[in-house]
Amino acid sequence: MKHKIYFDEDHQILVQTITGEFTTDETRQFGRLYNELLVGKHYRQLIVDLTDAGKMESRETRSVTNEMLNQAKFTDVAFVGASAAVRMIAKVLMKLGSLKAEANFLKDKNEAITWLEKRRS
Repeated sequence: MKHKIYFDEDHQILVQTITGEFTTDETRQFGRLYNELLVGKHYRQLIVDLTDAGKMESRETRSVTNEMLNQAKFTDVAFVGASAAVRMIAKVLMKLGSLKAEANFLKDKNEAITWLEKRRS
């Protein structure tokens, strides 16, 4: 898979980088990885780096992505590097209640880490 995912131990945050087009099969793979990488972790927070992302394959891909994010029970998702079009789609999905986590669009990874850490209770 050309995309990357890892758990940042220093900040206790899951980090996902999307490179190029994102397919429905890939989002299902990420869903499985979310659960594997978060076993025993205290926080359920995610940074999604979209700086080099292409289009999502389809409407089904967007739907499955939200489903996987919700199943992983993320409390907070920070999107970094999203284009205006991606921000618009994500904001609509958030308003419709498709994404249960609190989400924000931030300038860079450091800003995302700061925002996520401040949200911890």
